[in-house]
Amino acid sequence: MDRRPLTDNLPDYETAQRFLRILTGTRYSDYVEMTKDIYTHIGSPTSQVNWKNPDEWIPQRLNGASRDLALRLWSESDHLVNPRHSYDMRALSGHHKLAIFSADVVQLTQKGERFISGDDAVIRGIDENEGVLFILSEIMKSGLCKRIDLIESFTSYCHTYTTWKAKASIDQALSARFRHLRQRELIERSGHTYEVTNAGLAYLRRVQPNGSMRRSNLTIAELAKRAEDQTRKQLGNFLKKMNPYEFEHLIKRLLEAMNYDNVVVTKQAGDKGVDVEADIKLGISSIHEVIQVKRQKGNIGRPVLDQLRGALHYFNAVRGTIITTGGFTTGAKKVGIVPNVSPITLIDGETLLDLLIEHGIGVRQREIRILEFDEASLNEFETKENATLPSEEDMQSD
Repeated sequence: MDRRPLTDNLPDYETAQRFLRILTGTRYSDYVEMTKDIYTHIGSPTSQVNWKNPDEWIPQRLNGASRDLALRLWSESDHLVNPRHSYDMRALSGHHKLAIFSADVVQLTQKGERFISGDDAVIRGIDENEGVLFILSEIMKSGLCKRIDLIESFTSYCHTYTTWKAKASIDQALSARFRHLRQRELIERSGHTYEVTNAGLAYLRRVQPNGSMRRSNLTIAELAKRAEDQTRKQLGNFLKKMNPYEFEHLIKRLLEAMNYDNVVVTKQAGDKGVDVEADIKLGISSIHEVIQVKRQKGNIGRPVLDQLRGALHYFNAVRGTIITTGGFTTGAKKVGIVPNVSPITLIDGETLLDLLIEHGIGVRQREIRILEFDEASLNEFETKENATLPSEEDMQSD
């Protein structure tokens, strides 16, 4: 069996498409020289270099053709292609024969042209060869899973179909593919768990073989996703109709499920905006935290956050949290956690739903049993080519 290489930090395809479009017709030697020039400025752990803003470091550290090409990659891609991180786009293009780099001028192949145009068959082929389809199918079959849950199966996949063997490299490749699937919105993350989105299920339905078991798995996953979406909507509507005081007690229950200690709902008057007090262990230390609860539709602004931060010392609290069924303004988000002031964590309505579902509050799980034929487990009973079969008489005598 021919084993194939994997692209390490698998880039999102839109960025790779722009990289190829810009690089086509460029002298490949200029690209190689640019990567070498960038590498000379990498720095070391004791002498770190700031690479955050390509608009600043490209003209400062590069000259001539290297600077011109880096600026083109950065500006013409609408700031998607960072020249410092173009290696994986080059590797992807080489692994899948999207361009010819051996000649002096980079040339697109026919497959590369189809890739740039978003051809579904080419994308599907790359997904299959890079293990993306495998991972998406595994997440779909799991329903909800953590990345660590797929390490064993992805390792087996890599050992069987790819040239990759080292555990550290496989773990890094798995993380990159989870990130890639999230960028394409084929999976979504809730806390530390992942699940396939409706777009991901639709994609699997288009590309998977027409085997009945695969169709069955997809149908079950689609039904489960539909049920989850409906449950999430019902839970959100219920929260918006709750009595504010009862909502505070619901938050108390959630905090207790999240391992907070000494959780107390404050009095309804004179609480300086604080609704719940609690202690949380951080390492070997226990700190006091105050929580403000807002059951509302709109966004909470910075004044509410500043008020809670100003009340921390009245409760000997180290930090605060605001939990709302709505959202937060941009101004509030910018000053939630900043240097030299007490942190205020902001939990919006969607995050609140995630936490309630994760800790089983307001929802319950119903499990179904699914049987699948496991041919591999029966292989030991198959008749071998040179095995002696019992005669008909022997069978009758038995």
